[in-house]
Amino acid sequence: MTTKTGQKALISQFISFTGANEKVASRALKAANWKLDQACDSYFTSIGAPSKGDDNLSKLFEKYRVPTDDEGLTTVDGTMRYLVDLGVELENAELLVALEIIQAPALGEMSKDSFVDAWKKIGADTLSKQKSYVAGQAKLLSTDMALFKRVYKYVFVCAKERSQKALPLENAIVYWQLLFEPPGMKWATPSTNWIKLWVDFLTTKWTKSVNKDMWNQTAHFFEKSMQDETLSFWSEDGAWPGVIDQFVEYAKKERGDVPDTMETD
Repeated sequence: MTTKTGQKALISQFISFTGANEKVASRALKAANWKLDQACDSYFTSIGAPSKGDDNLSKLFEKYRVPTDDEGLTTVDGTMRYLVDLGVELENAELLVALEIIQAPALGEMSKDSFVDAWKKIGADTLSKQKSYVAGQAKLLSTDMALFKRVYKYVFVCAKERSQKALPLENAIVYWQLLFEPPGMKWATPSTNWIKLWVDFLTTKWTKSVNKDMWNQTAHFFEKSMQDETLSFWSEDGAWPGVIDQFVEYAKKERGDVPDTMETD
């Protein structure tokens, strides 16, 4: 659920993008469940105007292409220049937020169609507006679970090789560390630093690559463990994948099984 502070930030961004007043902004965002891109798109549609003309966005995209790039794509150099111009921190989850917004088909690559479509729906046809939007989304990442889940799921698709169905373990660990540290959501509860335990477990006990199911089930376990650090939601007879079962056993041993012992008493 979006906090009041987050709602105020979204209202300000909506007003900046559309020129609408605060009352209209609040009404549009509430109707879109506080999703800024949907609210802007609905607003422009309702007043019979395009979200923003394609021309400015197309020109902006072309600015980052080099002659050797395929038509409609930018490769590493252009993509990195764009991200730097956005003011994105390339070594934390801000990078992943930006790539998810424009639905980059792979790391270090942008698609013109996705780029134009994304920013047109949001109503940000200038670099300054895009920079403001990305910064706003990055600030919400640590508190907005819907946004976090969207970025999290996208990362698996973006990060893996097109020809592969899984991520190498070492790569997956890097992305988990980015996602579960600020400005991402911290995976830690009062008694347990879960992300540290998870990485320690993977590096010492796990050797397989990370497929889509493991990636998604880790996110589900993250959400459940943040709600209940005693892990009472888990059972040996549950439907969790084997890697989660092994991790629970590992985690309980590492932390001395204190919560479970207290419950038994």
